[in-house]
Order: sequence, then structure tokens, then C-alpha cells
Amino acid sequence: MAGIGFELRRMLHKDRLLSLAKVYGYSAILSSGPWVISIVAIILVGFINLSTLGTMSQAAKFQIVVTYAIALASSLIVTGILQLPFTRYVADLIFAKKENEVLPSYFGAIFISWILGLPFVVPLALYAFEEQNFLFIMGVISVFLILCGVWISSILAASLKYYRGVVWAYFISYALIVVFSYWVGDTVEALLFIFFAGNAVLFVILMTLIIKSYNSSIFMKLDFFFAPNFYWTLAIAGLTYNLGAWVDKFIFWYHPMTGEAVIGKLHASVVYDIPIFLAYLSILPSMAIFFFRLETDFAEKYELYYDAVRNGGTLHAIRRYRNEMVSIVRHAIREIIVIQGVLNIILFLSAPELFRILHIPQLYIGLLYILTVGAMLQVSFMSVLAMLYYLDRKKTAMWLCISFFVLNGALTYISIGMGPAMFGYGYTVSLLLVFTASVLAIRNEMERLDYETFMLQ
Repeated sequence: MAGIGFELRRMLHKDRLLSLAKVYGYSAILSSGPWVISIVAIILVGFINLSTLGTMSQAAKFQIVVTYAIALASSLIVTGILQLPFTRYVADLIFAKKENEVLPSYFGAIFISWILGLPFVVPLALYAFEEQNFLFIMGVISVFLILCGVWISSILAASLKYYRGVVWAYFISYALIVVFSYWVGDTVEALLFIFFAGNAVLFVILMTLIIKSYNSSIFMKLDFFFAPNFYWTLAIAGLTYNLGAWVDKFIFWYHPMTGEAVIGKLHASVVYDIPIFLAYLSILPSMAIFFFRLETDFAEKYELYYDAVRNGGTLHAIRRYRNEMVSIVRHAIREIIVIQGVLNIILFLSAPELFRILHIPQLYIGLLYILTVGAMLQVSFMSVLAMLYYLDRKKTAMWLCISFFVLNGALTYISIGMGPAMFGYGYTVSLLLVFTASVLAIRNEMERLDYETFMLQ
């Protein structure tokens, strides 16, 4: 992603205040655009179609189906396995001056995501929606598959120099979804196909930008997935991190104390869903900070460090670049915690009024508080993981991700059994533990970086 880092640094050298706002705005969209914009659009579609569909329960069916599609297609089953190995493989191609292989590998990743996704989604849709009509089931399958393609495309598109086009693609496609759902979204089936069509537009735009960025003489390559040296540690890390990010939601959805059936065999949790959505929405500024610091400051010092190592730089220069990387890690984590802490205080003060507007019982304000702290820890944990990936500490990152999944699942289930006062503590405590472990891990890795770079290669 060093290319986008260069573009963001160049933008920052222009008029200072306005360019700073632009940089963080683009960073926010490029780092979290797919899920933030899509979820906001889902919420808007649900509310503006109350008059069309008649009842909130009907609008909620569409929201729940698409939320499950995002969870299963875009985060867990398909791209959870592919996204990190594919990103690493593309980085290796660019480093090896084989950019002509990037585009066919991208088409290969799309093909694999659909081949893996179809045998999963078809029987699941038939089982979960056995009482629904054929058109509804086809809509669910179509949404699942197009989201697989969008997420794979987003991985590569976020690194392109056409970052403005990427940002506009997100806004245009989801604006179309909101507008058309208002005019013609008179059934749940119609809303599903409108959502599919909007994401198809996004998919085509992102694919066009990728094709414009990379040349190739062949259409498709599957080498990266079937190669003996496939990055299985990265695949497991990506899968378990995304499982960890969603496992608490699934437990709340299907636990008899907190979940209820909404449509078919899909459940939701009125108690948990809106507070966790507000908590995730609050970390958008922190995601922007994390993306900017990683792709500009840290990437720059990382490149200088390894250039000095490869090109026979002095020991003084090598140590100076390493110390600067350490300083950036500390500064980024501190900046995230400070800024997010201020935002959390604002959210805490406005929470009673928000809950009144959204008709959520004031009893669950405490749940929002603890989930907001957990979301702050999650973006901090993500920051450290990204830096471990930069340093090629794949096994360390993998075990941290596995720990997050296991701890979040176990502690969330235990916390529900302890009563409403403890809701959300499983998610937050699990992140506190893995974030602490990740900080200790990266501290140890940075202290040993010179030794491992020269002696263990």
C-alpha cells in the first residue's frame, strides 16, 4: 500500500488545514469505507422504507439479511481466508517487478471467492429460508456473491493512485441504493435486488480502476492459492480475526436470553445490535488515523530501514530508522487512544438523548459505554496487527488472532450468563487482553529487529 501512502503525503504538503482534512477523510473511507458506508446505507434504507413496507419488522428483515451477507461473505468464509494472503502475494509481485501478474491474480481471487462461496451459500440459503419464495432466495445468493467480489476488489483498490475514484465509487453506488429503494423498494425482494445492483455498480467501477492501473497479457492466474508456499498463517490469521470480530454478535443473536428470530432461521438482538453499531461508528476517526499513520509514516521508515539493510547502510542509520519506527508505533497508539477517548466522552454525554431518539431502554446505556471502550481497543489491536504484518511476523499475528476469537467467544458466552449488567464485558475484556499481548509482542519484535534481520534470515 506504499503507493497510496505516497499520494497522501503529497496531498498533505498542499494547503495545510484543508489538505489535512482531506487526508483524514480519504483515509477514513479507504480504511473502513466498505463496511461503514454499507451499514449506514442499510440503516437508511430500513428507516426510509417504513412508509413503503408498512412495518418496522418488514424493513428489519432486509437489514438482517444484508447484515448476515456482509458478515458471512465479506468477513468470514471467503475473504477472511483470502484477503491477507492475496494482499501479501500482490506485494511480493510488485517488489519482484512482476506487476503484469497482479491483474490476472486479482481475477483469480474473484473466481476462487465465488467457487468457494457458491457451495456454501446455496444450501445455507435453502435451509435458512425454506419458507421464502424463489425470488427471495435468489436475491440472497446474488447479494452474497457480489459482496465477495466487492470485498476482494476493495482490498486492491484501496492501494491505487486513483483513490478519489475509489471514494466516489462507494458514495455513488450506495446513494443509488438509498434513492432507488425509496422509489421502487416496495418489497423485501425488491430491496435485495436494489442492493445487489448498487453493489454491482461499485464492483464494476472498482474493477475498471484496477484494470486501468495494471496491464496484463493473460486473463486469470490461480498460482497464489494453489502454490505450495501459500501463506496459510496469514489465511488463518485473517479468518480467525474476522471470526473474533463477529463471534460476539452471533452469540447475542442466538442466545435465548438476548436473541429472537426475525426472518427464517436468522436471529437478531435488539439489546446488542444498535449499541455495537454506534460503538463501531464512533471509531471511524481512529480508523482514519490508523490508516494514515501506517501507510505514510510507518511505511516510509520501514522502507528506509530495509533499504539501508539491503544496500549496506551504516549501523547508525539502521538503528536510527528502527528507533523512528518504534517512535511511530508509540505515537500512533497514543494518538488513537487520546482522540478516541475524547470522542468516547462526547458519546457518553449524548448517549441518553440518542437512546431516547432510537427508543432503546435507558437500562442499556451501560452496554454502549463498555462496547465503545471495546471498539477503541479493537482499532488499537488492529493497528498493532498491521505493523506485525509489515514486519512479517505472521505466526505472532496468527496466534494473537486465534486468541481474540477464542477469548471473545468464551467470555461473551460467560458474560451473558452473568446477567444484563455484564453484557458487552466479554467483548471488551477479550480485546483488552489481546491488545496488551500484542503491545508486548511488538515491543519484543522491535527490540530484536536488528538481530533477527541479520542473523535469522
